[in-house]
Amino acid sequence: MPFPRLMPEIAWRKVFAAVLNPQSDPALDEAIAAKARDQAPVVWLLGKVQSGKTSIVRAITGAAEAEVGVAFKPCTRRSRLYEFPPDVPVVRFLDTRGLGEVAYDPAEDLALVKGSAHVVVAVARALDPQQAAILEVLHAVRRHHPDWAVVLVQTRLHDGYPDDRDHPPYHELADAPGLDDLRRALEVQASRFRRLPGKGMFRTVAVDLTRPEDQFSDPHYGLEALLDALDEACLEGRATLIRDLGRAVRDARLARAHPHLLGYATAAGMSDLVPLMGFVTVPTLQGKMLHSIAALYGIEWDRRTLKGFVTSLGTGTVLGVGARFTARQFMKLIPVYGQLVGAAAAGAASAALTYALGRAACYYLEQARLGRQDPAGVASTYRGALKDAYAKFYRRAASGPWAEGNDSGTAS
Repeated sequence: MPFPRLMPEIAWRKVFAAVLNPQSDPALDEAIAAKARDQAPVVWLLGKVQSGKTSIVRAITGAAEAEVGVAFKPCTRRSRLYEFPPDVPVVRFLDTRGLGEVAYDPAEDLALVKGSAHVVVAVARALDPQQAAILEVLHAVRRHHPDWAVVLVQTRLHDGYPDDRDHPPYHELADAPGLDDLRRALEVQASRFRRLPGKGMFRTVAVDLTRPEDQFSDPHYGLEALLDALDEACLEGRATLIRDLGRAVRDARLARAHPHLLGYATAAGMSDLVPLMGFVTVPTLQGKMLHSIAALYGIEWDRRTLKGFVTSLGTGTVLGVGARFTARQFMKLIPVYGQLVGAAAAGAASAALTYALGRAACYYLEQARLGRQDPAGVASTYRGALKDAYAKFYRRAASGPWAEGNDSGTAS
């Protein structure tokens, strides 16, 4: 049998081996994280203590506050970095601490994020007029990078509500009765930030991210507007990752698995830009992804469950995925075309297929956890996720970075 015809079967065997024998390879794990990290947008958080920075991270990632606190790692003398999820980062938060309490020189952090900071988020409590320390840092940032986007997030709106007042509908915040003092405070605060130097985008967003015990009707008040602002502020093709995190599905386990799917899909796409490299790395990534999400569902893959999952996908789907994956690897060997257009298309396709495979696995594992079998549902979930993922990752490939070989996408 010619070698090309053997490749689809070999690729699937690599996936199965990575699922059934998830041996840790520190060098490979770091390489996977690095591939995802290359694509992950950096959100630089500037704000005083208790301004609400951690609440923003928690709302976007869905992680518990304690988890967020533990996951932040020191990276400079005054700042910490939080990569989420840590094994395959989808987004990176740089938190500069203690502003307003001690002198801070942003030069060290500017050097750290040079070439990678995609949006600077200034976080200020709505009724706190003392923002000189934050403004001083932002002036320094804009002098070095006048085109960088800045999003002012004004938090703790309920500090300006009359007693026992719940949130008004968000679209009515500007006109809701009894909130004139709050609106004045928001406008005065925002007017100072609007005078920043530079021509980069500037947006203001009012949010009130509260805990359930605070008993407000919407604990994520204004989150949609914040995600829209970040989507606009980040480089094209990167912001959708943040939007996807912040608008994760409501199923608790799937919501926890979702960032892992995005991370592994992104890393797979990045690794498939080099001719034939994807044949080695993509199946391994997919196997590690399946193993990772199975742990979230409390189920261990064995030959029986893995066979049940593959059978649910359907023989035609499995063979078709393997054949198309093989064809894309050889297409990348075509001089010029394969190295540019072919590589970008292969990366986007691998990312989409990896993501769809993960979504189908989540559905299968949830049914298995409940003691049910639904092969039709697994296949339907795969097809639906594949359609959505193709639109997502091909749009990102077309926007430039992947086509230039600098960013992400892969599968199968």
